[in-house]
Amino acid sequence: MDDALFAGGTARDLDRLALLRNLALRRHTLIVSTSPDAPWGARRSPDFDIWLAALPDRLRAEVAMLRERSDRVSVNAVVRGAARVLVSARDPSAEHSGCWLSLEDAVRAVAQPLHIIVEHQIHDAAFLRRVMPPVWRKKLEDWERRGELRYEHGGGLPVMTAMVEFFCQDDKARLAFGLPAELWRLVHFLVYDHDGDCADAPSQGSRQLEGACDRAGMTNHHHRLKRRNQESYLPIKAMRQIVDTEISDPANHKQLIEKINVYAAMGAEKHFEKLEDYPKAFKNAFATAASSASSWPEDWFEEDGAWPEMTNLAERIASAM
Repeated sequence: MDDALFAGGTARDLDRLALLRNLALRRHTLIVSTSPDAPWGARRSPDFDIWLAALPDRLRAEVAMLRERSDRVSVNAVVRGAARVLVSARDPSAEHSGCWLSLEDAVRAVAQPLHIIVEHQIHDAAFLRRVMPPVWRKKLEDWERRGELRYEHGGGLPVMTAMVEFFCQDDKARLAFGLPAELWRLVHFLVYDHDGDCADAPSQGSRQLEGACDRAGMTNHHHRLKRRNQESYLPIKAMRQIVDTEISDPANHKQLIEKINVYAAMGAEKHFEKLEDYPKAFKNAFATAASSASSWPEDWFEEDGAWPEMTNLAERIASAM
């Protein structure tokens, strides 16, 4: 952040304070300096120091605390692809690398949650909440309750592809999102189905969405499920419980249990099995059977083997925030 923004009447104190508060809450790093490329030990912020000294005692203490919380660079910032945003009154991007924002735009940008775009806002969000390992489930739910993470309705693979292609054009992003395309990319993360018949052959729509994300520079901001779709993550014991609960006809019940037993005996290829011939109750079961899904034992999911993938996904979501 340009130190000059703290000089005299160049900006409103309300905007300065809002930016500092939200930066600290969202765990972003804030560097106030007269030059964005000054070495760490040579950075100076005389205008900020004067502004801080003039604040009332209580407010000065709060600002100092916020500054301390945000004046840290994560040791893995480069590895996880952390981006640099330049906040100043004029655009310095011709001389310095980074996305430029005015102070007013920066205030709105740091207030943004991480938008996780899924095909169906209700069904897919319920799936992700339940299939996560317990520690990460609690963490993601805490972020969601605090408004730091939000699931957004994508409407299917073709629509999600169109969204990426649209919002990654700067003029379109500024019109429909109110911020530059680079900021749209930074605050969005996509999770989508594999939809293929085997691990190394995703559906055409899934491949097209992957290509759109990679071309848009969102390589670290999207995840394709490693199984066909969310139903492929139903633990075998959960499938049997659904049949016991939903199917009352004895002959039909027996037939479906036998079919599930055959499915369970498959190897990794079962994760790409089409489940259209199985009970309709399997469809979106994480959402439609939410009350029973919440009581499914954790060891069902651990035995199913989905937790390594979900841990990796949760870590990538955390890195994108």
